[in-house]
Amino acid sequence: MRRAQQGEPAGVGEWVCGGWLASPPYPLAGWSAPARRRGAVMTDPSIAVTRLVKRFGEVEAVRGIDFEIMPGTIFGLLGRNGAGKTTTLECCIGLTKPSSGCVRMLGLDPSNPRELARLRPRFGAQLQTTSLPEKARVGEMLELYARYYALRPATAALCERVGLLGKERQPVGGLSGGERQRLALALAIQHDPEIAFLDEPTAGMDAYGRRVLWGEVEHLRRTGKTVILTTHYIEEAERLCDEICIVQQGRIIARDTPARLIAGAGGGSTITVEAEGFAPRNGIARAGRWRHEAPGNGEGARWVLATELDPGPVLAEVVRAVDEQGAQLHALDMRRATLEDAFLNLTGERIAEDAEAGAA
Repeated sequence: MRRAQQGEPAGVGEWVCGGWLASPPYPLAGWSAPARRRGAVMTDPSIAVTRLVKRFGEVEAVRGIDFEIMPGTIFGLLGRNGAGKTTTLECCIGLTKPSSGCVRMLGLDPSNPRELARLRPRFGAQLQTTSLPEKARVGEMLELYARYYALRPATAALCERVGLLGKERQPVGGLSGGERQRLALALAIQHDPEIAFLDEPTAGMDAYGRRVLWGEVEHLRRTGKTVILTTHYIEEAERLCDEICIVQQGRIIARDTPARLIAGAGGGSTITVEAEGFAPRNGIARAGRWRHEAPGNGEGARWVLATELDPGPVLAEVVRAVDEQGAQLHALDMRRATLEDAFLNLTGERIAEDAEAGAA
């Protein structure tokens, strides 16, 4: 455990789970957080990242990232494992010092110990890995954090919010991986922070745990909180985020709403035709972008149409053209474009492989 730096309250030392914990945990009794004006309208960004670079030896993990996040936004960093998402988040919360560039959270610099001390009561973070006493009970950890945030413990209500009701007396060491993640979330948000940082929050969670966490993120949105979320799950990003940055090899290559990312990267619908003796001609040839492929079964030819038009009438025209050409139809498929398609078009990589393998 490191010694407290100049400007930090005494006893502040080790990041544990959602906060800094030493002996006793932060914040100390008698220390008061800066007053928050509830209901005040904020026009400045909650987070501003400018030309952020982070190097580890000769490896440049983050390579000149820029973004701003306005209050009340659910902001996602979407990318494959190793893209630089976690390092960016760690720079934002003061765990990692940038090599160059700067980060501002609520107008303060988290790389400055004095300013970080002022920021800590105003944000919470759930990291990929947690370090909690194995023998401590769930309820004890929640009460410990509440006491040092000068809060009246509301253990049962918080456990219910994160799907741990009835687990209050369970030792941390007896929790499943998903339950530990949900406890980490509870510790990160119980002091009602203005900003929540969630790093791969559902990695390793089952379907139930994922639904619980998604519901809590949506609750944070309804209460006007700012959330920065890193993920490699397409469905999670598309469902939760107001804005998404697609990150590849330490750089942001696209930023927009999920709908605009899909539209801007060839959104619309895809129609796949496998037929012997078929070729797109005349009017159907102008319905969109056709791509010719060799089918895996070796029968006929596969034509793939990407179209921005209403797919129903286009599909009917394709069927009519197949019939008019006397082609032998083997397969016909239509699907709407997804964020996965946008990610593939922008990066040349599929993110689904990482999602299946789990976070690294």
